[in-house]
Amino acid sequence: MCGYLGLGVPQHFYQPLFALLTLTILYRHGYLISENKTWRWPVIAINFLMLCLLYKLLIGGGVSYPLDWLRVPNITSVTPPEAPWYQKLMPSFRIEMLPVPNISDWAIDITKIQTLLLLATLAGAVFRFQPFASLTALALLFVSIPTLVAFQWDWVILFLVGAGTSFYLQSPVSHVQPGATNG
Repeated sequence: MCGYLGLGVPQHFYQPLFALLTLTILYRHGYLISENKTWRWPVIAINFLMLCLLYKLLIGGGVSYPLDWLRVPNITSVTPPEAPWYQKLMPSFRIEMLPVPNISDWAIDITKIQTLLLLATLAGAVFRFQPFASLTALALLFVSIPTLVAFQWDWVILFLVGAGTSFYLQSPVSHVQPGATNG
């Protein structure tokens, strides 16, 4: 609940897609375990929703209109046609700021740029090319700054602590008995 209050609802299909892929990999390789058979599917559904929100935090930029501020003045007459004759002699005018066609409505899908940078960062990490992974992660952070500022961080911090605790309690590491050896 804290995640939805702080981040909002995922708005792009990339977020559930990556959440499903990540969840499949985590369960397939045994990074998450499910001991209780009766609560298995509800726990998987909650993990999916948490991963969707985590991906919204990473790639939740949405669509941006960077030139929305660009407008031009337009003068229009506001004298109604059924006005008395003396108001028609001296009409009233109004100045409106109208958007420039094909320039002010130009849009950039920030989510696609963030996704490309995230995949490049992951590829750099997989191939252990750390300078490339670090630079693409820095570019991802730089591109994400306007989006990150818009989140309600009081709720986001609570969500991150809760999600981290939940994933840790489902990991095999949390089920190791004290004093047991790994080998």
